[in-house]
Amino acid sequence: MDMEALGAEDYESVHRASRGLAARYGMVTLNTMMEAWEALVEDTEEGFDAELAWEYADRLRCRRWLAEAWPLFTDRIRTARQAELDALDARFHLATVPLYGQADDARWHSRRPRLIVGEASLELPRSWVL
Repeated sequence: MDMEALGAEDYESVHRASRGLAARYGMVTLNTMMEAWEALVEDTEEGFDAELAWEYADRLRCRRWLAEAWPLFTDRIRTARQAELDALDARFHLATVPLYGQADDARWHSRRPRLIVGEASLELPRSWVL
């Protein structure tokens, strides 16, 4: 991301989004949420631990924050980070399958990890089981 091209208005849009969403997500930053999304994508690609299945929806909160915050950012912020977000979304799509009953082109909030590792006897969320 070319930080030199960003100005005070751009940074203020990020701060404004963070403050506006703080009641639901806590006070977080764009960088923090992009890093959390990347970490979840990596965990999903490597095989999501069955013991963490019930925490999966909560871990998606970083992507929910990005979806809600994105329209609040300036065009320069969105342009600077869009390719990174698109690449993470594409990797996530490849590493996941739609939740039971969802269309194959389901977005991130309607998908589950393709590869689930760990204890096979653990109960998984009902929407994960076909």
